Amino acid sequence: MSRSPKPEIIEKERRVLELKLAGLTFDRIAEQVGYADGSSACKAYNRALRRTLQEPASEVREAELLRLDKILAGCWRDAISGDPKAANTALKVIQEGSKLLGLYAPVKTETEITAYMGGSEIDREVERLAELINTKSFSTVVADQERPTEPDTAS
Repeated sequence: MSRSPKPEIIEKERRVLELKLAGLTFDRIAEQVGYADGSSACKAYNRALRRTLQEPASEVREAELLRLDKILAGCWRDAISGDPKAANTALKVIQEGSKLLGLYAPVKTETEITAYMGGSEIDREVERLAELINTKSFSTVVADQERPTEPDTAS
């Protein structure tokens, strides 16, 4: 069962969204809103994006996407020209944009499990072969197969 957050927590998270929209770092947001550090402000930011009304969260997402677009535009030419550092930056920017857009949804997988119950045709064949191995006639058959054949000199 999920509890509703206290109004003061919602207000702090709303303020975090506003300050992030204004372009402040999480460290600066932590100082201004009263979090222990930038990491705590970042966690509040992520909670706020999930919890707040869709409209303010959408504004922040849009602003973040615009920032990412500017960064990508700045490194794109070098990235496609073969600069490894620029290519790495471009890849990270694209990944961050994908996260903001929710493109990393869980992948649905299907697994088929076959239970081994015994009594199959294979089981019967294994039993038959095991019996054959344990008989003297099998040893004779194997021994006969391992003997070298003498060349046919009747021709």
